[in-house]
Amino acid sequence: MPTLKSLPISCLGLLVAFIAPTALAQEERWYQVELLIFSHESGANDEQWEPLPELAYPSAGRFLVYPEQVAARAGEHQGISEVDEFGRQFLRPDPEQLTATEDATPDIPLRDAPLPVTDVTDAVPEDSSENIETDLEPALPLTPTPFIALPLRSAEFYGKAAYMQRSGNYKTLFHETWVQPVREKGDALPLIIDRSGDSGDWPRLQGSVTLHIARYLHLETNLWLNTTGGYLPGDWQMPPPPLGPVSLIVEEPDPAWGDDPLPETGLPTEAVDEQVLPEDEVLVEETGPVYPWRHAVLMQQSRKMRSKEVHYLDHPLLGVVIKLMPLDEEQLQAMADAEFSEAEPGP
Repeated sequence: MPTLKSLPISCLGLLVAFIAPTALAQEERWYQVELLIFSHESGANDEQWEPLPELAYPSAGRFLVYPEQVAARAGEHQGISEVDEFGRQFLRPDPEQLTATEDATPDIPLRDAPLPVTDVTDAVPEDSSENIETDLEPALPLTPTPFIALPLRSAEFYGKAAYMQRSGNYKTLFHETWVQPVREKGDALPLIIDRSGDSGDWPRLQGSVTLHIARYLHLETNLWLNTTGGYLPGDWQMPPPPLGPVSLIVEEPDPAWGDDPLPETGLPTEAVDEQVLPEDEVLVEETGPVYPWRHAVLMQQSRKMRSKEVHYLDHPLLGVVIKLMPLDEEQLQAMADAEFSEAEPGP
């Protein structure tokens, strides 16, 4: 079973620094999830598909966190990197670069950052100052950070997925494993499985999946496969599906022009004002990206499941394989301890 301990130390440190540790609630049941989504490359073309399927992302959702990707983005950014509880990464300017009038507070809920040591010292009475160091020691988390993509090398479906890919009859579109609490339907957030909102284009697979629990575990799929539409008559093309929500938010400081005049350019002011974009750039800006596919086929299914069993959801063009392994308190504590120790800075 892949664990958080096998993730790079720098990646874990970056994540743990900004995602507050979670505590094990009595009503929450934790599982390690492995999800494989693939396409049937020889899928039947004689099926009659809905020409204009209703395709939509959920109004609220979350993302998996990829530690290496988070670390790479943070390394290229001259400022602050934070990952919020929904798996979104925020790249912010260094506070020293912000003007006094800027409001750097995001418009989404973030976990509260710990207070600086100076603030805590000021709030502690003088007679208890000797206990400050003890009070500031972080409490060990009872659970690992959820929704972090774990290494796939030791995943159960790893070998089978590779074999299917080599056969040429199937293509892996999504394969990840992670740990999470599975909640009741009303509290379960869909997991967005693509990053089209960041890239601005349409991958082959889009949509979301939702896991929730009642008497049984339940999986709901809201997936669609973008296709070349070889089964369609003529050259008809459906309108483009929506792009997903963004998972990367880059906040730029406002230009600090103030009341200073524009820098000297050697050109008359009129010449600067009359400059326009090239015609092709204006066209792209007005029309947006071009949908490179002709059609999308929707896979909207639900499945009642038991843990420790492999479940397969079939479709003429797509296949979904999933397995949930329950995690007890001892396993969760071990994973949390490993994550915490890996994230601690060295001496």
